[in-house]
Amino acid sequence: MYKLYYSPGACSMAVHIVLEELGVLYELELVSVQSGATSHPAYLAINPKGRVPALARDGEVLTEVSALLVYLADNHTEPQLLPSDAWLAGRCHEWLSWLSSEVHPAFAQVWRPERSVEATACQADVQAKGRANIRARLEEIEGRLARTDGYAVGNQYTVVDPYLLVYFGWGRYVGLDMAEYPAFTRHAALVSSRQAVRRVMKQEGLLKAA
Repeated sequence: MYKLYYSPGACSMAVHIVLEELGVLYELELVSVQSGATSHPAYLAINPKGRVPALARDGEVLTEVSALLVYLADNHTEPQLLPSDAWLAGRCHEWLSWLSSEVHPAFAQVWRPERSVEATACQADVQAKGRANIRARLEEIEGRLARTDGYAVGNQYTVVDPYLLVYFGWGRYVGLDMAEYPAFTRHAALVSSRQAVRRVMKQEGLLKAA
């Protein structure tokens, strides 16, 4: 049994989706980023980094989205969410590393400019640069997905795809017109149509009422 510490729509959603896709036993513990729960002492005792996700198992805790996605795919191989082909598996790792190190920080510049600069007078500039960085990263995602026929890697559903879906949602959240990225929009629709993804979005309160 796993316990996933998550916040709705945060990058923890990628891990939540993978847990659901794998059909393993897990429970959820809400740690709302919006309410500041990641900074509460009770959560810091679990993850001193003060971030979601965190995944607990047998009294131990693992953090960082990329690490969790790879761990789950390696530890539970049905369905196979990392390709058996070493090159394609490497491509997945490439995507995960880049999304964590380049795309996520761009959004953080918009939402948490104080992490980059303490001076309040400079934070608007950080946010503006963040928006420019987001657009540049989304253009890169668009270009890569435009060269695929479906999923991001080898036309096989992998751990990369739900992680990309997180950033598509974040693009909408910061007010971008995601229709400007047709390949990314197509990819998001494909991933969102999966039953496991729909269950997770419903659990996290992210599905619009019919």
